[in-house]
Amino acid sequence: MGAFLTPLTGNKYERGGKGFGRFIAFKIFKEVFYSSRQTGSDGGTSSGSYRYEPFATDDNLIEVSPDVGAGAHRFDTGLTALMKSPLPESQDFFDLDGERYFEDGQEAIASALLDHFLIEFIQKKVPQNFFLTVQGLRVNLHDYFHKSLSIGGSKVENLEIGQVDRLFEFSYFKVGEAQAKKHRLYFYANNRAASDLENISSGLNDKPFSEMGEDGLRRYFYLVAVSSDFFVSSQSRDRITNLHAKIEYDGKRKSIKDHLIALAKQHILEIENAYTAERRAKMAADVEHLIAIDPLLRRGLGDKSAADFVRKRAITETREQLAQDLFVERFRKKFDFTKLDGNASIDQLVHLVKTQIPEDAKEALAVYVAYRNHVIRIFRELLKKEEDGLATEDKVHQLIYPRYKDSEEVDYSSHNLWLLDDDLAYAQYISSDRTPDGNYRAKGQYAHDLLINNENELMVVEMKRPQKTGYAADSDSATNDPVDQLKKQISDIRKKGKVKTSSGREITISPDTMVRGYVLADWNDNLQSYLKMEDFMITNYGGRMAYRYYKTLNLMLEVVAFDRLVDRASNRNEAFVQMLEGRSTFDRKPKGTLLSLSDAASVPHR
Repeated sequence: MGAFLTPLTGNKYERGGKGFGRFIAFKIFKEVFYSSRQTGSDGGTSSGSYRYEPFATDDNLIEVSPDVGAGAHRFDTGLTALMKSPLPESQDFFDLDGERYFEDGQEAIASALLDHFLIEFIQKKVPQNFFLTVQGLRVNLHDYFHKSLSIGGSKVENLEIGQVDRLFEFSYFKVGEAQAKKHRLYFYANNRAASDLENISSGLNDKPFSEMGEDGLRRYFYLVAVSSDFFVSSQSRDRITNLHAKIEYDGKRKSIKDHLIALAKQHILEIENAYTAERRAKMAADVEHLIAIDPLLRRGLGDKSAADFVRKRAITETREQLAQDLFVERFRKKFDFTKLDGNASIDQLVHLVKTQIPEDAKEALAVYVAYRNHVIRIFRELLKKEEDGLATEDKVHQLIYPRYKDSEEVDYSSHNLWLLDDDLAYAQYISSDRTPDGNYRAKGQYAHDLLINNENELMVVEMKRPQKTGYAADSDSATNDPVDQLKKQISDIRKKGKVKTSSGREITISPDTMVRGYVLADWNDNLQSYLKMEDFMITNYGGRMAYRYYKTLNLMLEVVAFDRLVDRASNRNEAFVQMLEGRSTFDRKPKGTLLSLSDAASVPHR
């Protein structure tokens, strides 16, 4: 009795106990009862049942009838504990049909107990008869756990700490996925866990490993136990106090704890060599794929192969992370012009540019030209009649600019407005399939297909379905009268005097802002007749188009044939092709040194 009421006795200390466990029950339960066998001062034994009252002023253990409490204890040693009356905030833990338990309640509770006492199970500190009974169903947790456990191996490592070699022992256990949810590690000293479980899945494997056994495929997580005479545990023995000192090991300076975790992951990857080889091969294939898409990234490899490159990367790196690594490595290898000697001659500079810059620039240009040619080819295909019907405006629109987005959500690399005009790379604001109020189209509302705002100039684009033929002024359908459709949109923007972005920011459209309106459509006789009736000037110079100026709206409205649009984009791209093929006539070379040029540039002109 006296030992129970004393929080920290010599016996508890030797066993690594802290004497606080008895208080934890009151976080969940209102009543706690114990019963046990007791040895009196005369050596005789008796039994007793008690209600535990930790905050009582007179006696913490209040004797009660076994029928009221935990019942008579049935063994010579140990005790029986009964916890009753869950607190209101804990009631849902005991409602097996409630929302907390999505699957079998007994399985969920068993898994939670195993997870909580995992280290004790590994260190074989739980009794062999450790039974859990839930709604009449009984399971031996000791057997349940050890059937899922197998030894994964062990390793020994030496780390030099304070000029002294320290020995660290790593023990690896494979725990079935039903009994563990992550790959974890703990440190222990004096045969007692002295740290919380560390999740080591990151950079290793977020999922369980697997192997074929006698009963078929088995999936498991690793539990790693690390021990050493070097470890110093705290007075409460719940943590190790000397894990955070930084040391140099394997060319890296970081904490002892981080080094040990890194070694544990390395060991597991050596044990799971088939998984490691498969992942490295997949990563190397990802690197080759990235380089095929963007040849510039090859410079990130330097003189290494893809396999060499990924060998130094974390085993769980995604394709996106590998692309980022390649980009960073490529950037590090670029020539730093700040290191140039100011007295270097122009000839030296020209030689440098010729030997180090053109290949880089040509690779970048080649990738960009190939991309634009591919987009142009797709554009031409979208203008053709599809097998299941006519081509759609939506597909053309999506190719040029993502629908229902604006430039606060989409950057320049994510759209193809260069199909219309390369100058649109510098547009201050772009909105696609949105109203001037910054919203999506509601019933009865119009939304501009594209609205592009630059300083003192606004562009509004209306796209028509490829192969559309029905056009008529004063038509009941606005889509058949695109000129009137655009004029009404511009008139509405003029009245509002502003447009709103997706984030609610207002952009002022002043009355003197020039507006360029575009209608993009397939050219045909019906469209040409319609435009003549609307008093448009029609031209075939460089492809079919028509234009007219509306003075009141300060609007220049152009109707451009899709064929003209795609042909002109193709012609502009040809300029890049000529540069790649070396058909440039530029060959001018200044004389002098870098400093002399700099001095000349600083002399004021008269």
